Amino acid sequence: MLTLRHLKSLQDARSSVELDDGRVGKIVRVDTTFPENTTVVSVYTEGTNGPGIAKVRLSRIARRAEVS
Repeated sequence: MLTLRHLKSLQDARSSVELDDGRVGKIVRVDTTFPENTTVVSVYTEGTNGPGIAKVRLSRIARRAEVS
C-alpha cells in the first residue's frame, strides 16, 4: 500500500497511477480526515464515456502505471 508521502510525490511528478480495477489516471487531490484517518484520492481518468474524476480510497490505488 502507498504512503501519503509516496502519493504526494506521485502527484507532484504528475505520474499516472493504476487503480485496482484497471483504470489509469493522474492524482488531482488527496483528502485525509482526522481522527478517522481515512484518505480519499481524486484521480482524473479517461473512461469510455470521456474523462472523469474518480474518488477512491487510498487502498484502491494499486501502483504507478506503466506508460508506454
